[in-house]
Amino acid sequence: MREVPAMSDQHSDAPLRYEVVVIGSGFGGGTVALRLAQAGKKVLVLERGRRWRGKNLIPQDGDPAATPFPQIGESHFFWGSQIWHPSRQRLGLFELRQMLNLQGVAAAGVGGGSLVWGNVAIEAPENIFRAGWPGDITYEVLQPYYRKAEGYLLPLFVPGVPGIPGEKNRRVIRSEMFKAVAEKTGKKWQPVRVAVNFGDEAVPHANGHGHARQLGCNYCGLCSAGCPQNAKNTVDITYLAEAEALGAEVRPLTEVTHLESHNGTYRIHFRRYELDGRVAERGSISSHNVVLAAGTFGTTELLLQSKARGGLPGISKALGTRFSVNGNVLSGALRRDATDDEIAKLDTNSGPAIGSMINCGSFAIEDFANPTWTAGMIGGSNFGRVWSFLRALAGHPAGAEAMRKKAKDLLVYIGVGRDESRGRLKLNAFGSLSLEWPGGINSDPVVRELHQTMAELAHAQGREYVPNVFSIFDRPLTYHPLGGCPMADSQDSGVVDSCGRVFGYRGLYLADGSVIPTAVGRNPSFTIAAVAERIAERMLQTIVNQEAPPTPVCK
Repeated sequence: MREVPAMSDQHSDAPLRYEVVVIGSGFGGGTVALRLAQAGKKVLVLERGRRWRGKNLIPQDGDPAATPFPQIGESHFFWGSQIWHPSRQRLGLFELRQMLNLQGVAAAGVGGGSLVWGNVAIEAPENIFRAGWPGDITYEVLQPYYRKAEGYLLPLFVPGVPGIPGEKNRRVIRSEMFKAVAEKTGKKWQPVRVAVNFGDEAVPHANGHGHARQLGCNYCGLCSAGCPQNAKNTVDITYLAEAEALGAEVRPLTEVTHLESHNGTYRIHFRRYELDGRVAERGSISSHNVVLAAGTFGTTELLLQSKARGGLPGISKALGTRFSVNGNVLSGALRRDATDDEIAKLDTNSGPAIGSMINCGSFAIEDFANPTWTAGMIGGSNFGRVWSFLRALAGHPAGAEAMRKKAKDLLVYIGVGRDESRGRLKLNAFGSLSLEWPGGINSDPVVRELHQTMAELAHAQGREYVPNVFSIFDRPLTYHPLGGCPMADSQDSGVVDSCGRVFGYRGLYLADGSVIPTAVGRNPSFTIAAVAERIAERMLQTIVNQEAPPTPVCK
């Protein structure tokens, strides 16, 4: 391992290599990187994870090197420190945040959370913005930015979902069953748009973004495990592919540990990994403009670590607050007596991960393909789930026959809702994230309503309701964490203003789920991308047009 000289050690008047450094490459980081690259700025994107690609997409000359998406039990499925190799990192696709009162799921890789995204592109309801948001961000204000994001995510309704034309062999049976139970219980059902390519040929991306290639969706239902077709319009093959074509540099396997501010320049400390998890180098790089977009957990943790180390001592006391799980409840409706033949005939897993939703106003429930790739961690006893998890963590994949026996006739319900955003993220004694939530997440009114409604749906389908079907020790599981660095009108109540500028730190921006100040009650990725589009636009007004120093509140 060699030490890399810090670029900020140059003479103070020497030009820095990059005008903007973006940390993270998901919906926020990818959006900002592209818009800055389009403006001719020299942009560097630092991403802790690998490049990934679908297993069915054959590499071609000139393609960026990428690792095929892993299966559970493979050595690079999970992200995290290797207990048996302390000096190395497991450079996997999934990071599981284990807290005493919460489990969190995040992704690692070029493209960020979009790699394991359920593909839904849906706007937040208008009333979400009436309280808890900065005064100058409204539903109407965000409309043009939703449209900009739409041009890259290209969402469509799923062919084969009821009411959506499609080939006869492309029925999405679980959406049909979902529609039927909605009608039976008097609830509003609707199809949802997903950012998926439903073409049939291996061609460049529909809009030619950097000539990224993808196959059409094959209805395998593996969206949340990393699409084997690259059929999802993920950030790596849309925003980032075009940004790289315009000259932006993306460095995978580069994990940022903390930041320091000094005289208007930010020093970014990082570790770069080899593919086997060894640390190849430790170093730092500097820029006058930095965008943190490492995800809700990652960005909040980076700022907490940086503040604890003295690198950013003036961060708002609101850091860590207004954390939300976006009402996430992941439960199921189980039929234990189904035979293998019945399960195969019903084929409830055909189609993209999500095809439709039941709209209950303050919350929604979506159909979800049963992720049979996690078989062994679905239902069953806590011991069984822990044992399956530990085996997978140790690199022991289950055989095909074992997976078949563990698969159940399970309909999965995925819940989103407007919880009260009462969480606060802190660093524990080990320097890792912990969560405080007065009364516990399960006491939140919308979480209780979601469980009640899901149980009603399961019973109406003649099935057993299984709450928190993937959880260990019944802890809530969040796949849509939001907040921790909320945007607000003042430093007293937030970490950033409505333009993503960190209060008290010129040139430091945040652009990911961590700035969303309330639960949005729907899948948040589209809203995160729209907010990032607005942040990128305002950022360009400052660093490209050389406007006067910004006022405390962005308009």
